[in-house]
Amino acid sequence: MSERENILARIETVPSLPSVVIKLRQYLNEPDVNFDTLARMIEYDPGLTANVLQLSNSAYFGWSKSISTVKESIVRLGTNRIFQMVLCMSVAPLVRKPIKGYDMDSEGLWRHSISTAICAELVAAELQLTCGGEAFTAGLLHDMGKIVLGTFVDIDDGPIKEVMLSDQLAFNEAEQMVLGIDHAEVAAALLRAWNLPDHVAEAVRWHHQPSLAPENQRELADLVHVSDILCLDFGFGGGVDGLSYRLDRSAGERLGLGVGVAEKVGAQVMIAVNELDSMFSTVREGEGNGVQHSSR
Repeated sequence: MSERENILARIETVPSLPSVVIKLRQYLNEPDVNFDTLARMIEYDPGLTANVLQLSNSAYFGWSKSISTVKESIVRLGTNRIFQMVLCMSVAPLVRKPIKGYDMDSEGLWRHSISTAICAELVAAELQLTCGGEAFTAGLLHDMGKIVLGTFVDIDDGPIKEVMLSDQLAFNEAEQMVLGIDHAEVAAALLRAWNLPDHVAEAVRWHHQPSLAPENQRELADLVHVSDILCLDFGFGGGVDGLSYRLDRSAGERLGLGVGVAEKVGAQVMIAVNELDSMFSTVREGEGNGVQHSSR
């Protein structure tokens, strides 16, 4: 078995997303969402219920009156925001750990992932992009391939770093040369295994090379790409690979991203990441992630 085949096979050892995440997502796509049904789905998991209520009452969302029920949280925050919160709770246990091979501490990948998600959502709103509904999800999950390569596959990262430095390549290009696959393609395969939409997986697959994405799905890839690079520039990188990536300027041109937008979004991302990071740290220390992962 080749290294590439071995890596793809190891994706099966990564815990699946909790069923509540997939069910929530399915309900979000229905025209007439029943809030009582959504609330019952979340309330089935007591830990998840506690976490949703804790996050809903955080200062970040700015409500003066305390929220006491899951249904009230859904009404006030909206179904999409609830889904994002549950998704963050679900992936946090996988992401918030040191990532071998990328020289990341337990917070490095988490802060980069959450910042890219927030940045993508803000940029999409600022530019009124049609892909805005998937911006947060694609941004949050774009580097999940690093989890597979850095945690579930026992690879020697020395040759990758050596090739990157000697040939002046981006880290993902060095991964491709040494392993026959890079973390972006691995992430896309993982997202498909998790039954997430193909256009989200495609955006993640091409987030380092957005010009190669299928034309009808390129906008989301462009968005994740520029958000990824912007967050590295904002200081949310933390890994050995962070400074090696190159901006595809055509992605920004296709989106219509100007300097003013980047500066405006940057200030908002800084504030939001610190507040959200604090919120999820509190949840992790208090209740745990509140979501049970399933194995395949």
